Amino acid sequence: MPEIPLLSVITICKNEPFIETTCQSVMAQTYQDFEWLVIDGASTDNTLDTLSKYQYRINTLVSEPDSGVYNAMNKGIVKAKGEYLLFLNGGDMLYAPDTLKNVMPFLESGKADIFYGDSYRLFEEEEKCFIKTYPEKLVKNFFLDNTLAHQSSFIKREMFARFGLYREDFKIVSDKEKWLCFMENGAKFTHLPFVCSYFRMNGISRLPTELLKQEKIRMLEQYFDKTMLRTSDLPYLQKLYPKTK
Repeated sequence: MPEIPLLSVITICKNEPFIETTCQSVMAQTYQDFEWLVIDGASTDNTLDTLSKYQYRINTLVSEPDSGVYNAMNKGIVKAKGEYLLFLNGGDMLYAPDTLKNVMPFLESGKADIFYGDSYRLFEEEEKCFIKTYPEKLVKNFFLDNTLAHQSSFIKREMFARFGLYREDFKIVSDKEKWLCFMENGAKFTHLPFVCSYFRMNGISRLPTELLKQEKIRMLEQYFDKTMLRTSDLPYLQKLYPKTK
């Protein structure tokens, strides 16, 4: 691996029952010239035992308490050396053994700040999987009721140096907030014409909590006109802003 790798893969986890599948998908890559960092939140189950089997390949392994998902992701950003970063978190998997090999020519071109690919979403409890595809060209309104999968997104590390790390005052929606921040500041997004990852749908963002609702409202109102949000005909926004009689 070069002193300054083109890519750093960051895996965050805590008491992750599917961490082995994540490790296996990383180890199976035919392209291995990347940095791999694992940021564990002081797991108390067998996660660390599993990680120990792959420690010879992991470039940086940290296990300590954190204050949440984005605190852990920020730790990875600070420690990473790669020009581009991929967040492949515990439970997620790269799509195929040649995924990173296929991505490398795009990263080598350096023609985008963010390269984003498609992903498969896994629903364990329903035993189903479906593909999530993204538009060739992104516009700001895409993020009104959509987001990108960070498991399939390759982000220039310098973007975090220029525009800040993930906001830790958001516990659930900081990744979406950062996409909007990047877009507002003129970042170039380029679509990768293939699937990059499997995204396991068992995270905190699926929980229908009041915290999630309030974070979404606070985040959206930072980037969009409040009147438009409250009068939109998008079902997603109508749930956040129910009409009063």
